[in-house]
Amino acid sequence: MVVFKSTLKLSLFALSLSMMMSGCVLVGLSKNDQSKSLYGINLSHLSLAERKELEEAIYADQQRLTEEKQTLLNMTLTHEIGDHKLQFKPLLARLYASRKYAPLWTDNAAARQLLRDYAAMVASGISKSSATSLETLALVEQQGGLVYDVLLSDILLDYLYYTQNVRSQASNWLYSSALYQAQQPENDHIQRWLSAVENNQLLDFIQSLAGENHLYRQTVQSLPMFIPTSKESNIAQKLAMNAQRLRVIPDFHNGIFVNIPSYKLQYYRDGDLILESRVIVGTDSRRTPVMYSKLSNVVVNPPWNAPIRLINEDLLPKMKADPNYITEHNYSILDNQGNVVDPASIDWESIGNKFPYRVRQAAGDSALGNYKFNMPSSDAIYLHDTPNRGLFNRKNRALSSGCVRIEKSEQLASILLKEAGWTETRKNTVLASKKTTSAPIRSDNPVFLYYVTAWIENGNIVNLPDIYGYDRQINLAEINWDLVKKYLQ
Repeated sequence: MVVFKSTLKLSLFALSLSMMMSGCVLVGLSKNDQSKSLYGINLSHLSLAERKELEEAIYADQQRLTEEKQTLLNMTLTHEIGDHKLQFKPLLARLYASRKYAPLWTDNAAARQLLRDYAAMVASGISKSSATSLETLALVEQQGGLVYDVLLSDILLDYLYYTQNVRSQASNWLYSSALYQAQQPENDHIQRWLSAVENNQLLDFIQSLAGENHLYRQTVQSLPMFIPTSKESNIAQKLAMNAQRLRVIPDFHNGIFVNIPSYKLQYYRDGDLILESRVIVGTDSRRTPVMYSKLSNVVVNPPWNAPIRLINEDLLPKMKADPNYITEHNYSILDNQGNVVDPASIDWESIGNKFPYRVRQAAGDSALGNYKFNMPSSDAIYLHDTPNRGLFNRKNRALSSGCVRIEKSEQLASILLKEAGWTETRKNTVLASKKTTSAPIRSDNPVFLYYVTAWIENGNIVNLPDIYGYDRQINLAEINWDLVKKYLQ
């Protein structure tokens, strides 16, 4: 064993020296038991256990050297630019060392575009660390040089991670009090940035990160006009936050768009507004979710399968109080196998707050009206008609259990069914039959249910009531409005 320990130390010394001289990264010993040597070291006299110990020791030494190299790179970067707070210092230390500390931001227009979009993000109040990064950069802006270049790259990495993940994380970052926390972007995104630098396409790359929604661009462009001289600006931050919500929505070109607080549906085809309709959305206690999906089919004469929550909270008390309620509303009681249950056979007094059966309302008389527009949804959310037409005249139309009721469902059904190959005569014939019939959607019809309460459109501000209270969760405390305004202009 003494001989093995000596061999191990010698092996580690030789391999460590090789690593430091070549800068290579070891991938470990070969898993092949027939391996006789490693970097010229004879291993034939070692047992499998000794080889494993050697492998583990080499790996540990490799990690130590990697950490020491990173520490050295960090110290070198600090020596070059000073001890500034950076969100991605290890990555930047490696990146700039590999470039021999050559600058990345020779395109001034790209730098200005980045700072404009980043300031708009900071103005939303979603990130304290991003606000700090912007203030740190402002302190060295006049100094310029490498320190400014590195701090700008630190901001880019933050913004890059944000833009690549904001759509999937919108419910956390843009609709709750949970603050955005920056992480290192994926390597392929970093490489796209570096490639843009090398190919003199940095401005195009930065612009591509903002998305395509024209209302986002208009809102950000007009935002400085709403920033007052005071330290707080409710309307400015409301606009800034809602601009971030707009950036995750594609421009209004194809598909169905429902802005929940506006109580409005818009259907676009090839950039043209084909249909606009008032809608009814979920109550504050049963909110219509912010989501993206695609229409799958249109159902003519749909039955209504009542959601479990609605059965327990709304229908069950009414059914227990009035035995005739079920027949008057054309409901059927079904067991778990889909068999119809006679209401008279149910011991209603023994049923607590959870109904052990399903409830279905027959086609032609259902709460869904004449049409249901299905789309995949984990929350079982869909668009549909309603027989209660008078509710569309109300100003506050947050009245449903989460699904979206459409005033012009007849017109929407006609458009979609025509796209599916139906004639108007066929639609009317099926409707009159009271028979449930489904038609698959042939065209690509994405559905965006979004929540935006303020934006700028053609120079005018649109300011809607915050019906679900999402805007009230905005944090105003960490925003330097003077600095934000400087970079937005």
